[in-house]
Amino acid sequence: MYRIWYESYNLSHFQFIEAKSASYTEEQPLEGILLWDEQLIYSHRQGILTYPSPRPHIVSKGELLAALDGSAVRAPYPAYFYPALDGQEGNWVYSRLWPDFEPFPEFNSAELIENGTHIKRNEPIGKLIPQPQILRCIAYLDATPSLVRALNKDTKQIRIKTEFEGKERKAEVVAVKSKGQKLKVFLRLPFFPPDAVKSRKFAAAVVTDIQNGVMIPDTAVITRESKNIVFIVNGNTPEPHIVEGFPADERNFFIEKGVEPGNKLILNASSIKIDENMRIW
Repeated sequence: MYRIWYESYNLSHFQFIEAKSASYTEEQPLEGILLWDEQLIYSHRQGILTYPSPRPHIVSKGELLAALDGSAVRAPYPAYFYPALDGQEGNWVYSRLWPDFEPFPEFNSAELIENGTHIKRNEPIGKLIPQPQILRCIAYLDATPSLVRALNKDTKQIRIKTEFEGKERKAEVVAVKSKGQKLKVFLRLPFFPPDAVKSRKFAAAVVTDIQNGVMIPDTAVITRESKNIVFIVNGNTPEPHIVEGFPADERNFFIEKGVEPGNKLILNASSIKIDENMRIW
């Protein structure tokens, strides 16, 4: 008897909330690896290595890269030159890194060849990264609704933000594959600063487009047959409505379509039973 009374009481004493307008922008970290075309430069003789700069820098065709006992080594084409090696040269290629859904191989940052090092004949003295070329990136991301929606657009671009640039830039999405809630993406980045070749590691943030809608507590939403449903109060009657949206965080649900700002909704949607007398609008 008490249970019947309690259920009857709940059905007649609902807690209401009022939908308020909100905007939603999602940001998630991107931890990936960089790919570029490169060529090792070998010494033509033995000698003491000297070079003008220890930093990666652009050189034009014919420009001095380094010298061995005063004998010049010159650039065969425009490129970035970096007198450092990380041991992955010739092995860090798309065909090896893209196919599997596995953690990336271990690697170290490039180690500088010290100015004044004694170099043997045919020993590498650094690497050239031909310019111009597009810097590429492979990364794993969470398959959030906002990101999936961005990847499904015809433009096939995502917005990324890096610390060194401090602003959002669009990266071209060349390929995507999924496994569960994870995505593996292959990107063409909109920049290629010389210092990028110091390490094959890349970190940024992916930012989704601003979306306008309403934010409500997740208790106001129930799921039936893969459809999200809220109860909008019309007069004294709660009417079920199908909505489009996604969980914004652990406690809130962002609605894009189906609810307007100012609508009154039942806070605890699970306390209402949908029966044949209720219409879903």
